[in-house]
Amino acid sequence: MSQADSSASPPATAGEGAGPSKRESEVEDLARKWLCAAETEAVEDDLKKLVEETKMPLEKLAGKEGLRMGPYQLVLWQPRYVFADLDGLHYQKLSTQNRPMGKPKKITFASILEVTELEQGEIVIRCRSRDYTFKAPDASKASVMVHNLRQLILRHAEASGETGEQEGADSS
Repeated sequence: MSQADSSASPPATAGEGAGPSKRESEVEDLARKWLCAAETEAVEDDLKKLVEETKMPLEKLAGKEGLRMGPYQLVLWQPRYVFADLDGLHYQKLSTQNRPMGKPKKITFASILEVTELEQGEIVIRCRSRDYTFKAPDASKASVMVHNLRQLILRHAEASGETGEQEGADSS
């Protein structure tokens, strides 16, 4: 036997070298579909978690100027229940028993230009027509709210195909 004969590979059987078989293609397609479904489920679970974590009682700053008394300024913080859905942030009055009451007001994600966290747990939501200032019970809850809002705004923009500055009207 010559050296050339020993290095030769065995003869190919029918179907080899011509690409994956029909069965292999079906298995690959099923695996791809399963991975896509698992990824979609993970994204939806993450989105549900973001929305769920964005529910909390906050205080909303009433008015822009407040009440001036000489060199002092008196500001009024109103208790509000704040929650998000897939296209906006809602807030509504809280009763004395800390239960949401009345009709919720909505700030659409499309109208929000910027969300900023200030000192003392304050959150400023800047929109085209006005700014909203909320105050969280503590700095960690303010950080969670700001992070979640930014993520929800980004996801809303991606889902609606928006990029850059967002336009839209908001309600007061």
